Amino acid sequence: MEHILKMEVRREDAIKEASEIRETIKKEDRAMTDEERDKFNRLMEKVDNIDEEIRQEKQIAERASQKRKPDPEKDRAEWNSLGEFVRTVTHNPGDRRLRGRDVEVREGALGDQTMGEGSEGGYLVPDQFSDELLTVSPDEAIIRPRARVFGGNDADFKIPAIKYSGNDMYGGAQVDWIGEGEEKPDTDIEFKQITLQPHEVAAHVEVTDKILRNAPVIEQVVRNQLRGALIDAEEKAFLTGNGSGKPTGIIDHASAITVSREGAGLDYSDLTAMYSKFRGSRGIWIANRELLPELMEMETTDGYPLWHPNARDTVGSQLLGLPLYFSDHSPAMNSLGDLLLVDLNYYLIRDGVGIAIAASPHYRFINNVTVIKAFKTVDGTPWLTGPLPTSYSTSPFVELGAQ
Repeated sequence: MEHILKMEVRREDAIKEASEIRETIKKEDRAMTDEERDKFNRLMEKVDNIDEEIRQEKQIAERASQKRKPDPEKDRAEWNSLGEFVRTVTHNPGDRRLRGRDVEVREGALGDQTMGEGSEGGYLVPDQFSDELLTVSPDEAIIRPRARVFGGNDADFKIPAIKYSGNDMYGGAQVDWIGEGEEKPDTDIEFKQITLQPHEVAAHVEVTDKILRNAPVIEQVVRNQLRGALIDAEEKAFLTGNGSGKPTGIIDHASAITVSREGAGLDYSDLTAMYSKFRGSRGIWIANRELLPELMEMETTDGYPLWHPNARDTVGSQLLGLPLYFSDHSPAMNSLGDLLLVDLNYYLIRDGVGIAIAASPHYRFINNVTVIKAFKTVDGTPWLTGPLPTSYSTSPFVELGAQ
């Protein structure tokens, strides 16, 4: 699976390079040159070859996992709803339909709560339900829908990143103009491996026996409360996590450039300074909500309002032409990273095997209360090892410094 993910990265890069050729000729309103056509055809041939390799790898993986992989059609026939599946986990963990879905217990998964009979770790949610639970729309989170996400399993996932040094933006790649018949020089590109190892993140809720008997209600508890809590927890970690048992956040990462704050609050010069340090094609702003009044009252150097809000119209959704999002997990105003300018295409997320459900009726047995837990494994980190070291350093991660 790791080999497939690496091939998919190569495929995406080839398509992007071919697309850039097409965009260039369309922008210049001309036909392809012979050199461009040859390069475009080579890139398309490369994509075709990678597609075939991926198809073969997936075919091998599918054959190898046929004995242990649950059958979605069978699942669909056995569980008509997510609520019915959760009720099976809580009321009948010995049900034959759960065989092969159990996952291992992780220390501290439920704190001091004791797991019940059946699997001590929990049970993987059937595919037709887990796909919806794991899908996160751009309206629900800022980082995941815009980052590079790799799925698979809980094994370590390694991906190369160029190690920058000094003013060497291309990591040791040497550039020379080569005359006809002259020897091509060697290059010494140095790569560093970035390792992503999914960590467990869990959310639990206490429900009464009356709720457990109502499948539609328990389904809404899982879809709304538990799923929402997991999305919120990983969003916070992607932004501020320290990498210890959780993802590594963007703020204060080695690849981030910190721009000194002009003064308390926010000033137009802070925005322009951040913009000048940013490098990326999909830039967005991420801000603490406390900065909203500052933005609404901000003026450019010419004395014009940055936004033009009034009592009738809504507040603008862009800042210097780039989308602006407010996060509940941004640091407090005047703290490091209360305003970010980032290209999340340079943030990597590694998902584990899926989402699982566990239940413990022993925690508050005398009160007829059961603990339902939903958990998954995930890791994340910025792709770069440092800012892009040109004479004027830039980065896809720019943060405003503390006051």
